[in-house]
Amino acid sequence: MLKIFRRIRQQLIFKNKISSYLLYAIGEIVLVMIGILLALQVTNWNEEKKLKNQLNTILKTVSLDLKTDTIVANNIIRFYDTVKKKSDLIIQQKLNRNNYKDCPECRSLVSIYQPFVVQQKGHELLKKFSNNNQIENDTLVTNITQFYTTFKVLIEDSNAFIKEEVFKNIEIFKSKDWFVDWTLGAYSEKMIIFFTESEEYRKMVAANDILARKNHKLFVDLYNRNAKNLLKKLNERFKDIE
Repeated sequence: MLKIFRRIRQQLIFKNKISSYLLYAIGEIVLVMIGILLALQVTNWNEEKKLKNQLNTILKTVSLDLKTDTIVANNIIRFYDTVKKKSDLIIQQKLNRNNYKDCPECRSLVSIYQPFVVQQKGHELLKKFSNNNQIENDTLVTNITQFYTTFKVLIEDSNAFIKEEVFKNIEIFKSKDWFVDWTLGAYSEKMIIFFTESEEYRKMVAANDILARKNHKLFVDLYNRNAKNLLKKLNERFKDIE
């Protein structure tokens, strides 16, 4: 192609057709510019495709994180549903020194909890990608960012509150003369009376029910529902890619 252009240019100069040569030179410049623009466009297309592939890979990591979170969240919700049933026995004074063996878990209702640790790998990758690249008008990315921004602090605070409450309750147990027996799984008469008939333990269980089930479980449940909605949107995105 270059040889052809060179031959035409030499012929025009040789025939002293300056005006025709100038028009040809302008045309050649235009063709070169078009070639450069096409090359730049191809480069941009390739770069955009590369960024889209990177983003999709990150979104798949986010999807895996959310799937793990929903499994864990479901287990925590079931755990606190069970705790609720046991707590009602104490709050409603249905447990006494005669039937306490029917609920061996009732002596540990306020001393156990299940924290919810949110998986962050995909979110961290997405934040880094967003900081390094301009993402415009991607509603899904915006929804994911808002989701983690809202729930991350909420869940972490809830974990901290329930943990603090449990540690406080164990400190109360430590002040009792039956504490060592409690740690060993043994029973004493004073311990049985405390867990089945004392107003002190009844109030502890009621307070734990508010903090653990009506707050901690509620936040986990909200996270779980929103995570499932995001998973649906992610799956729709993945189908469009295929």
